[in-house]
Amino acid sequence: MVTATVNDDAPDPLVGEVVGPYRVDTLLGAGGMGRVYRALDGDGRPVALKLVRGDLARDGVFRRRFEREARIASQIVHPHLVPVLASGEQDGLLYLVQRFIPGGSLEDRLRREGRLSIESTLAIASQVASGLAALTAEGMVHRDLKPANILLDERGSALITDFGLAKDRQGTVLTRPGQALGSPHYMAPEQIRGEEVSAATDVYSLGCVVYECLTGAPPFADQRGMRVMWAQLTDLPADPCAELTGAPPALSAAVMLALAKEPSARPESAPHYAYALDVAAGIRAPAGDQPPNRPSSSP
Repeated sequence: MVTATVNDDAPDPLVGEVVGPYRVDTLLGAGGMGRVYRALDGDGRPVALKLVRGDLARDGVFRRRFEREARIASQIVHPHLVPVLASGEQDGLLYLVQRFIPGGSLEDRLRREGRLSIESTLAIASQVASGLAALTAEGMVHRDLKPANILLDERGSALITDFGLAKDRQGTVLTRPGQALGSPHYMAPEQIRGEEVSAATDVYSLGCVVYECLTGAPPFADQRGMRVMWAQLTDLPADPCAELTGAPPALSAAVMLALAKEPSARPESAPHYAYALDVAAGIRAPAGDQPPNRPSSSP
């Protein structure tokens, strides 16, 4: 029975406890939705165990949405989405189980390397765009795409995590008054304004991720707090290729396509955006309106 209260100043009390059939091993991280642990299943295989914050778990509407979205997410199988293996509840704790990805996150890689090459950036963009397209096909909007939510497997292939839970096309997520779901440095203007979200919202966030991969920092990284949100609403980021030696002249404009303030001005889908980046970089030749599938490669 898990009854411990989480205290950030003390050793995590859940480590060593059993949640469902999973034994909690190590705290991996924490965020607005709760905490993520490495855990072991009954056969000793590692999984990622995500525990929802208690105040959210006690909200009846949130619980219904969590259960619905977890069910949908568990049915989506795609090479660039982290698989959802199970979900459940124990002693008032809502939990979600996903495949454990041992390679760390894109955030970790950027912290180590500072910035990525154009080739690596566009390979990741293409893989993430493919995963976003699978979410769009199921009517899901991620709403919090950022380097911390892009995991890299042992081959360097990118997989989106934390997708589709407690968020839908109408943006009617359960948050307390005055709170917004998402990370300011990656939030689209319509998300900040509390308007309807769509696949274009995730395209904007992908544009912020691409920008950070190329420059080492997301758009408006020099701003803090509400100033970041104001900049997302009104300002244009600096040229992402200004300091890149040998960058194709068309690449800056292609990166900025996703960062249009109005959703209708962005590429119509994440794969279209990735395709525009590849064309601008000379990786692919223009081939009509539909982006052809790009072979998956490790960045």
